[in-house]
Amino acid sequence: MTDTETRLRDYLHTQAATVPDNAQGPGLEPPERRRHWPVLAAAAAIVVVVVLAASLLTRGDRPDPARRPAPPVSGAAPQVPYTVYEENALHDGKQKVRIPKGVDGFFFGRVDGGWLGSLMPKPGQFQPLILRPNGTYRALGPDRSDGQTLSPDRKQLAMYHYLSNTRGQVIVIDVQSGRQVAQLPAEAGRPTILGWNQDGLWMDRGKAGLVVWQPASGQQRPVSIAGFDGSAAIPAAAGTVVVSAKVDGKQCLKAGALRDDGFKVLREYCAEGSAHLYPVLSPDGRTMIQSARAEAIDINTGQVTKLKLKDRMIDTLPLPVFENGTQLLTLTETVAAGGIVHNQLFRCDVTSGECKLLVEKADGWTIHEP
Repeated sequence: MTDTETRLRDYLHTQAATVPDNAQGPGLEPPERRRHWPVLAAAAAIVVVVVLAASLLTRGDRPDPARRPAPPVSGAAPQVPYTVYEENALHDGKQKVRIPKGVDGFFFGRVDGGWLGSLMPKPGQFQPLILRPNGTYRALGPDRSDGQTLSPDRKQLAMYHYLSNTRGQVIVIDVQSGRQVAQLPAEAGRPTILGWNQDGLWMDRGKAGLVVWQPASGQQRPVSIAGFDGSAAIPAAAGTVVVSAKVDGKQCLKAGALRDDGFKVLREYCAEGSAHLYPVLSPDGRTMIQSARAEAIDINTGQVTKLKLKDRMIDTLPLPVFENGTQLLTLTETVAAGGIVHNQLFRCDVTSGECKLLVEKADGWTIHEP
């Protein structure tokens, strides 16, 4: 779980606890009355003025094949899992599963016929689990563990296990058997698990910096990225990653790939005056999203496509999610009378910028990675 996901999970857990058991939830035609997210209402009061100062770098790698034409932007239901907190339910295609008592409402992807989530045996403590379609669940790994991240083949699960309040270790569990198959030596200070791709498990170790660990070999490799400030998007199926960084006082997105001689930056995109950026990257590693400006940047060509959204795209939490290489699901903020904020859910084509409204009142919705 990334730092972004951790904060979102904790917030959503708090919000879910306020929802009465008899609350009626939406399908894709939500009822008119909605619970509002106070944190988003506060965020809407902040106006951020950004002036773009983009630096487009020439990619030295072999050009990617031409992108296939994207299908028209449709109004179909989301093609990824999503939760509706007034229903206290997880939706995925035609499946709808009520979230059992004691299970946190944030999920981290499909796995083993279900969805990776968290059990809360005690307030503030978590244990990874797989929620099944019938509403039961199977716990994975020891309690007092979080930061769960699936391997690229979804057969293993990495997590951080607290041995005490100040000391712990990163462990890897085999999903099928539940056995522990790898671990890092216990030490003080908790690393942030950022993602897992073909290069290994990416972790931010604070003062020790960014490292990539290959559990199979036990090797840890330090990775130096100038200005890296703690957030990253690391698709399991792509060799490209994107990180947030500070460059000459500007907040930037740096897309790149790990090479034998270090991290090679393939595209850098910066903006004056913006707040901390939370990276979003397509599953094929081709397109990164600058959420504060509602822009899609093609990493290979540098082309910038403005997403045609009337209202402000949420650029903090919850983050946009790609359904595939070209279509993005995102929530926007609409400020109504009295300063009340409503969320709307859109599907956008990152190659054309066209966006289609899916849900007019999507308050309390969260879209999850598939």
